[in-house]
Amino acid sequence: MGVPDFILLGFGSVALTYTDRQFILLMWAEDYQPVLGVVLLVAGIVRAKKAAQAQPAPVTQEPGR
Repeated sequence: MGVPDFILLGFGSVALTYTDRQFILLMWAEDYQPVLGVVLLVAGIVRAKKAAQAQPAPVTQEPGR
């Protein structure tokens, strides 16, 4: 699962807690909602920030060298 997947599942599971619908992937955790959704959302945001920091800066060359 990628970073956007965690954010989507987290936000979606929190939002869907207040309806009669839920993600099939998270049906087993119905008793733990919306807490599990918040945890997934925070984990996705943390992973996104770490992934953004881990990318190296692009190498640029000056023309004519």
